[in-house]
Amino acid sequence: MTDFVHLHLHTEYSLLDGACKVDELVDYCAKNGVDTVAITDHGNMYATLHFAEQCKKNHIKYIIGCEFYVVDDYREHIDQHADHLILLAKNKKGYINLVQLDSLAFVDGYYYRPRIDYTVLKEHTEGVICLSACLAGRIPRLLLSGEYQKAKEFALYMKGLFGEDFYLEIQDHGLPEQKQILPHMVRLARETGIQLVATNDVHYLRKEDWEMQDVLMCIQMKKTLDDPSRMKMNSHELYFKSGDEMASLFPQLPEAIANTRVIANKVSDTDTPFNLKDNGTPVYDKSLIPLYTADDGTPSPEFLTRLTWERLPQRYPVVTEEIRKRAEYELEIIIKMGFADYFLIVWDYINWSRNHDIPVGPGRGSGVGSIVAY
Repeated sequence: MTDFVHLHLHTEYSLLDGACKVDELVDYCAKNGVDTVAITDHGNMYATLHFAEQCKKNHIKYIIGCEFYVVDDYREHIDQHADHLILLAKNKKGYINLVQLDSLAFVDGYYYRPRIDYTVLKEHTEGVICLSACLAGRIPRLLLSGEYQKAKEFALYMKGLFGEDFYLEIQDHGLPEQKQILPHMVRLARETGIQLVATNDVHYLRKEDWEMQDVLMCIQMKKTLDDPSRMKMNSHELYFKSGDEMASLFPQLPEAIANTRVIANKVSDTDTPFNLKDNGTPVYDKSLIPLYTADDGTPSPEFLTRLTWERLPQRYPVVTEEIRKRAEYELEIIIKMGFADYFLIVWDYINWSRNHDIPVGPGRGSGVGSIVAY
């Protein structure tokens, strides 16, 4: 069997587009001898931790990635053409850079979809591998419009950003546009020294699953299956192909197949995004709860304790011994478990809302039974 690693794959978190459920994907890999796989969801990294946990549990090497939308100026909330770009994390630093880019895309760049631009990308290249993406990438788009020289200039620009970690991505889903640009991609690789890498734009596991993915697209576009004007994939080849199937698509370009393993080998086995046990459960080296800073600098445990004793007489005209002991007991547990910051953060925005005449509900969940929360 030809050695091949999928580096362009959409899980169910490419919402109403990808149809590869994480659990089914990893199970499929485990049963079919696939030792390495990447995920590259559209504009988000929602599946990351669950994917990593399942891969670790099944002794599969995981590669964390994302297919970003890149515009000229991500802070301009106007309609701009968005290039697709595949970014993969080589190590923990690369993962942090992807997370930062994804956060910027949602917080500062969101306009109908999360977006970044090439300026902010330039600041987050360490530990990151970049693939030129599908037909929606800038290089394929320029080649399709006959602008070879501009495509070459842009390819060299990207090589300047990522060095040997920038790859020209080639695909063949039977689409005429992909066949049209393939010789130009080969020429680009020859003239620039940039390596080719073959991918399949995986949206579903098995070939017969294309109908299910087609329904997802209809739901996304609010269209019916028989609507001739709806957007649809013009290929049934977006499935998890075997190495042999991929090699048969590019018989004259074995290096594009081999480079999938070269890229996979660049991804660290030790400097990984998560510290996971063999059973897939994460090991946290510190609390993930944000810290609360009191205005007067009082440490969170002391501030929570002070607030509790100040507010008890407001809730209870007579603070009985039973009430006092219950408050002491709860404070001890909350502080011992490191939840003082959590209680104070929630209190802070609830208190602020009430002081600014913003309606606040009565609360829900087990925490509302706490006398400290009350």
